[in-house]
Amino acid sequence: MERVLKLITLDIRKKGFFKNLIISLFVVACILFLICAKGEVIAMPKMMLQIISYILLVIFSFSLTQEFSNKTDKMIFTGIFSRIEIMFSKLSSFIIAAIVCFIFYEILSIACNTFNSKMLLNNLCAFIVFAFTLGTFELLVSVFSSNFLLAGIIGYVLYFDLILALLNQALGPGRSEAVKHVIKSLPFYIANTGFYSGGYTVNQSIIMICCGVLFLVAACVVINRKDI
Repeated sequence: MERVLKLITLDIRKKGFFKNLIISLFVVACILFLICAKGEVIAMPKMMLQIISYILLVIFSFSLTQEFSNKTDKMIFTGIFSRIEIMFSKLSSFIIAAIVCFIFYEILSIACNTFNSKMLLNNLCAFIVFAFTLGTFELLVSVFSSNFLLAGIIGYVLYFDLILALLNQALGPGRSEAVKHVIKSLPFYIANTGFYSGGYTVNQSIIMICCGVLFLVAACVVINRKDI
């Protein structure tokens, strides 16, 4: 049990993990308060939700690649914990970061008078599923690239504005229902559309989790074979 707790908290015990995350959230919230007119305050939680997705992308992209850029990868991956355990530790920190963002988002919703208790569980599940799928994808990319910027760019291109614009265009009139069904079943399409809308359907959640598991397994296989 003690080993499990050490493993789960291995990454979040690093200096500045929570501090940097909370400061980032507060700074963004303050900026939104300043730029939003009085009547637009109710739109702040939705705007914050979109920004949170980018904050999580940065965290996920940086977590593993920093070990390679700081030359601490050999120490981390040849210590008392196995390489797979380190990967699970990274993933645990992603989930915890997402939960912290969720709590901040709900507090902001209360402050802006947009809080909906009926959506609380849906929102929590959305944050966790989003973090799991995007986080495991970034772990896989990070294992290959070992570069923060490259990992971040690949994650942005495949999960955010660019791919969403292309896929929405592909869903336009004239496309067959089969093609539309395939597009709507892609994790790259589901991830942010579901996250921004406040939740995933059961089918979407299954797709996201299954893809996340595949990404995680692939990342673990690659890191085990990687020469460190």
